[in-house]
Amino acid sequence: MSFIEINSEIGELEGVILHTPGVEIESMTPSNIQQALYSDLLNLNIASKEYANFSGVLSKWTKTYQVKDLLSEILKNREVKTNLIDKILKAENKEYLFSEFIEKEADELSKILIEGYKYREGVFNPLYNLFFTRDASSSVYDKVLIHSMSTDVRDRESFIMEAIFKNYFNTDTINPRACDGAHTEGGDVLIAREDVLFIGNGCRTNKAGIDFLTKYYAARKEKQHIIVQELPEKPESFIHLDMVFTMLAQDRCMIYEPIINNPIGQFKVTHIEIDNGQIHYHERSNMLEATKKLGFDFNPILCGGDDEWMQEREQWHSGANFFALGEGKILGYARNTHTIDALNKAGFEVLRAEDVCQDKVNMRDYERFVVTFDAAELPRGGGGARCMTMPIKRKKVNW
Repeated sequence: MSFIEINSEIGELEGVILHTPGVEIESMTPSNIQQALYSDLLNLNIASKEYANFSGVLSKWTKTYQVKDLLSEILKNREVKTNLIDKILKAENKEYLFSEFIEKEADELSKILIEGYKYREGVFNPLYNLFFTRDASSSVYDKVLIHSMSTDVRDRESFIMEAIFKNYFNTDTINPRACDGAHTEGGDVLIAREDVLFIGNGCRTNKAGIDFLTKYYAARKEKQHIIVQELPEKPESFIHLDMVFTMLAQDRCMIYEPIINNPIGQFKVTHIEIDNGQIHYHERSNMLEATKKLGFDFNPILCGGDDEWMQEREQWHSGANFFALGEGKILGYARNTHTIDALNKAGFEVLRAEDVCQDKVNMRDYERFVVTFDAAELPRGGGGARCMTMPIKRKKVNW
């Protein structure tokens, strides 16, 4: 039986995959930063301290897994090792490294596949973006969606996560890559309920990817709803749906209001209804209207609070991007002070990550809370707490 079970964004977290950023982010220079999909260079020393508080909170709550450890474990199997190396090197046109890589021990090879490798003729690039573990794969119900990334530079992340889920967790996977031209990424896929997905349609997840998922569920489920929120192509802060909308509780969500509650319908919202193999499309005025028709009674909290200037500033640094440890129990950046104030006014106790990690505060003593962790470097990577987590198991929520 599959270990994977994610039926909502807000069920109590029972397992999550992380990747602690390492020397790979120090391999970025001004000359390769655009290829690495960043707009600025990160300081590893500072980012590591910030990440320690983030991962420390998660470790206090649930079991955590590290990508490097999982990868090392599966690479001990010669067949798995051979197939994964072959797939990666063919995709990156570096097949000549196969004979060298196949002789590496599992731990060393895991390190190379993540951190990169310098050799006389050139460089085997590192995975600059891997600490955003959400992008390459998503747990959706009892399977894992292996994303067909919109940029080739991130394909290796998907190959690695697919190998981990097939060979460590023994999990069935869903692969949009089988559909030519289909692209999806994890920040665009929110598991709202057992019969509802929220999906972003923007620069990373395209219509072909959404069509793939629609047809996939139409062939397998009697009832399924997909709410598609159109996203602006620019600026880069709108890269995924979870940068403008995240679920906090059954009755609460965090939104960037200019997009999610747009009164003039500037950004298209489509309700895709699957009913016994039949697919029906319904246009909605905005996402909150679409969710209400499916029984969600969200009272939204505004990223940046009521000030339009602050909404724009804080959205830029992932002010709408929260990760739920359970219903009404969330984790996010402390730097977005107006957003945190709005949460506090809405009944969320504000806890400091340092206090949680040092056992000065017990999260389970609070019904609703937001744990805030200080971060100056991590947000410059272009993502928040949800982006840096890949949950694999949650308790079911009674709706």
